[in-house]
Amino acid sequence: MSIVLFKAILVVLIFLISLGIAAYSTYGERKIAAFLQDRIGPDRAGPFGLLQPIADGVKMFLKEEIIPTVSDKLLFIAGPSMFMLTALMTSAVIPWGLPLEFGGTVYALQ
Repeated sequence: MSIVLFKAILVVLIFLISLGIAAYSTYGERKIAAFLQDRIGPDRAGPFGLLQPIADGVKMFLKEEIIPTVSDKLLFIAGPSMFMLTALMTSAVIPWGLPLEFGGTVYALQ
């Protein structure tokens, strides 16, 4: 297996793990907030609401995009896209590669 394919699989795997952690952290936060407010919390999707993060993700992707008629369509789409671009560019600074040696000290880039 080539190193590029291995790194691509590793990036996708790390992304999916991070996505799962974020989804179920939100689930935990909602359950704790429900307990503190003396209500049930997410319980409709799956046993004990464990599928609620998946239901939230499906709902997000199936929502209809509503663009106001009096807005500039390019800016309405480009604005959030530019913020997402800058947020996702932070992953570009993660060093991937062979170890580097400076002054007799080896620095691993993984």
